[in-house]
Amino acid sequence: MLILLAATLAAAPIDTVTFTGDAGLVSTSGNTDLTTINVGTKVGLTTGAWGVSQTFGVIYGTKDGETNTSLWRAALRGDRELSARVGLYVLSEFDRNSFAGIKSRFGQAVGLSAKLIASGRTTVTGEVGVGQVWQRGTDAAADADFTVGRAALGLEQKLGEKASLTQTVELLPNFQDSEDLRVNAETAITAPISAGISMKAAYLIRHDGLPQPGFVKTDRILTTGVQVTF
Repeated sequence: MLILLAATLAAAPIDTVTFTGDAGLVSTSGNTDLTTINVGTKVGLTTGAWGVSQTFGVIYGTKDGETNTSLWRAALRGDRELSARVGLYVLSEFDRNSFAGIKSRFGQAVGLSAKLIASGRTTVTGEVGVGQVWQRGTDAAADADFTVGRAALGLEQKLGEKASLTQTVELLPNFQDSEDLRVNAETAITAPISAGISMKAAYLIRHDGLPQPGFVKTDRILTTGVQVTF
């Protein structure tokens, strides 16, 4: 499916392009030497009947010279409308989180998306799909390849002319091991401070029902910073 998407993009003219960038930094020195950065980008384009988005994000932190946080994420997604409310999506994702025992995790999925509510200031979307995951652990004995399901809900609530609240929840059950259920959830608030520039605060929860040996099931991450959109 991703090869088909790439061929479609190469053959069709690009209609619109959007860019969103997020950046945040915390740095202290003295009694505690602490540095934490979070950077994210999203590029979206429409071409013909397809909408395509590419995202990248990293959260990296050190304390007293030792790295204590290192989360890298990237994704490429294509969406095609089948009707006013229903669409098809294809998704390719990568993440690396050495502090959760994940050296690399690559996944591909395909499924259906639907606009469940699209009224005034509120938009709610739902998605279902199936995919395959190739996972490599920091301990090679924990390497695994498996088939997953995917179910997701997304809420966008306009709080004003440009301020908004977004909430996403994603469930990723492992069809080969029912104990291995991953849940990703993010709550984010953006508030404009000038044209194209906003303040953003986000709270991310990443839960793994069957974590790598020696690691806990749930990570919680709070980020704040500036968002630029054009």
